[in-house]
Amino acid sequence: MLCVLFRAGLLALCALCLAPHARAQSAPEISADAARRDLRILKRAFTELHPGLNRYATPAQIDAGFAAAEADVAQGSSRAQMYLLATRLAATLHCGHTWTNRLNQGEAIQQGVFGRADKLPLTLRWAEGRALVTGSIAPGVAAGAELLAIAGRPAAEIAAALQPYLRADGLGPDIAATKQAQLDSGVNGGAMDRLFPLLMPPREGRYVLTLRDSPLQPPRDLEVAAVTQAERDRALTAPSEAWTLTIDGDTALLTLPTFGFWRSSFDPQAFLQQTFERIKDLPYLVIDQRRNEGGDDAIGRALLARLLRAPYTQPASRSESAYERVPYVLARYLDTWDFGFFDRTGKVVKGPGRNWLLPEMPPRRIDPVATPYRGRTVVLVGPQNTSAGYLLARDLKLSQAATLVGQATGGNLRGLNGGELAWVTLPASGVAVDIPLLAAVTAGEVPDGGVQPDVAVVPRWADISAGIDAEMVAARRLVQRWRQQQRPAL
Repeated sequence: MLCVLFRAGLLALCALCLAPHARAQSAPEISADAARRDLRILKRAFTELHPGLNRYATPAQIDAGFAAAEADVAQGSSRAQMYLLATRLAATLHCGHTWTNRLNQGEAIQQGVFGRADKLPLTLRWAEGRALVTGSIAPGVAAGAELLAIAGRPAAEIAAALQPYLRADGLGPDIAATKQAQLDSGVNGGAMDRLFPLLMPPREGRYVLTLRDSPLQPPRDLEVAAVTQAERDRALTAPSEAWTLTIDGDTALLTLPTFGFWRSSFDPQAFLQQTFERIKDLPYLVIDQRRNEGGDDAIGRALLARLLRAPYTQPASRSESAYERVPYVLARYLDTWDFGFFDRTGKVVKGPGRNWLLPEMPPRRIDPVATPYRGRTVVLVGPQNTSAGYLLARDLKLSQAATLVGQATGGNLRGLNGGELAWVTLPASGVAVDIPLLAAVTAGEVPDGGVQPDVAVVPRWADISAGIDAEMVAARRLVQRWRQQQRPAL
């Protein structure tokens, strides 16, 4: 499974006011008629394809969002503005798998929007509404400084302006953390690269930053040149997506940043087999999956099977689709990896509401492997776990196969929209929007939110600015307590 209210009318318009000169400086690449046609295609795609369309947004809220977007393009539009509008409209569905995925954009957006020299020459990590510089190619700016403001706009105000454009599943209390994680630089974040320059572009190719180099020093202003993301990425080392295993005495640390290996020669199943053979006699295992958004959920099940002591059955759910067959008028704008997704004739029956129902399947049972790991396991989780990463956290918690430490996950216990996915490419602008084609609806009454950790640790600004990994510290303290419990009394 690729698991993958329109208050934004007013909020997003306010956000666009951050860039009062952006529209005047942009040539109208797209006519008003063509822009409105793109919006009509997107609305029809949402209406006829999205199985979770009204899970968290009412028809009136969706209509209001599209009406506001049509008003925004009354004088024509640019590709950049259409990307922003489509991003904002996707976010109104409160579905983590509905978004303007950078990977699925065509050349017009990749080069004409993302390829611009309008990015900050910095990488950032956010906490408590504050931004820490984690890397820099700007002279006079070092990692460890706090970014207080850009062009006089405080960091917290910039973060708030981006909120209506960020994705999350549901309306629960933890979605703020899921959205904040998208501000961080990295594979699962990047909003400061994709969205911020479009809302608040540099002036004459430069940004004025307000920085504080250390807590004891006063703020200072510095003008820096905007750069392309490629230019910055060549100079700064990005966090690795590779799986790693390290052993420190009686404790193993397994780091799993992703479950997505479709275009890779890496064999995760072989890695797991070799890992658990190496650590079979170690009493403690710490798994760090905080950066793991998802990918192939079969990998998570294979890992779970090595940690289980008894069979475990995943929560019962039903699968729904918005259609029996994709309308021809939409199919020409769609792409996916399996076009069989578009025709469910004879495979679904009409449900009592809007959706079609797939055949009921018994809940999936996961059995332990023949020789499961016998030690005690800690798993670090957090708001970036939104798809298959969320599913693994859910199953670890319910099966009690591990103790979860960290922050609440993303995703939603009520079920995700995902499993099958297509992206609609709007013809005039070239903007592509991911749309999940299946909805998993969990049986019974469950909370609107992600998985809560057993040991809650929310990183504070003081920790991250001091280079302290508070969640890892908590995991190691837990292992130490377990270790002490095993010692004989004197």
